[in-house]
Amino acid sequence: MNLLQVSALLLAGLLGGGLNAVAGGGSLITYPTLMAVGVPPLYANATNGIAVAPAYAAAAFGSRENLRGQRRRALSLIPTAMVASVCGALLLLNTPHSVFEAIVPFLVLAATLLMAVGPWINRKVTGRNGGRALHPAALHVGVFAGCLYGSYFNAALGLILMAVIAMSVSEKLVRIGALKNFCTMLVGVVTCVVYGIWAEVDWLAIGVLVPATFIGGYLGARVFQKIPERPLRIAIVVYGLILSAILLVRSF
Repeated sequence: MNLLQVSALLLAGLLGGGLNAVAGGGSLITYPTLMAVGVPPLYANATNGIAVAPAYAAAAFGSRENLRGQRRRALSLIPTAMVASVCGALLLLNTPHSVFEAIVPFLVLAATLLMAVGPWINRKVTGRNGGRALHPAALHVGVFAGCLYGSYFNAALGLILMAVIAMSVSEKLVRIGALKNFCTMLVGVVTCVVYGIWAEVDWLAIGVLVPATFIGGYLGARVFQKIPERPLRIAIVVYGLILSAILLVRSF
């Protein structure tokens, strides 16, 4: 990996971390950058999964105070999230390169569309908050589906989990966010172990992206918050749509 490629990954990590702190969608920056510097799509996906895991752990640690009173709920979700994450990771490991390259454009497109409808989901979440909770099984089904997706393809994981948790429990958004962070941390643990042992990943790229995403997240929380979210979200969606089209043309 040359200096230009390392610089590209550093910039992607900074932007991705910052976007995650402001509007989400950071993996839509880091994942295609990994492919751009020469990492094959399947390996880039596994590499990205490991690279963002420490940031998930940091977010969970930072929001631990809002898990108070949710101990039993959080503990009950551990096997659900872990089993789902293992299933998603094993599914990725057993996906042929040609098949993954064919579905990547659609995965990116799905993540992009989730970014586009994010504000609508947030309004629904806000409206749902304080209402009657659904059956506890609904929470486990939603978290299982979200973690399965997240360990297979990471983009928009936080948005998915935020939505399914908010529709299943009656809590303040900040407490829902803490539970979401706890679940994404579990996904990160599984992906680090499974992909770190059995997948082919680019450890140099991981070494570049991890500190860059941390710094980007800090800057996002401190500086980028002054930038209106709407223009950022629109830019991410437009970028994602263009990227999906490019990947689709290359695949077919």
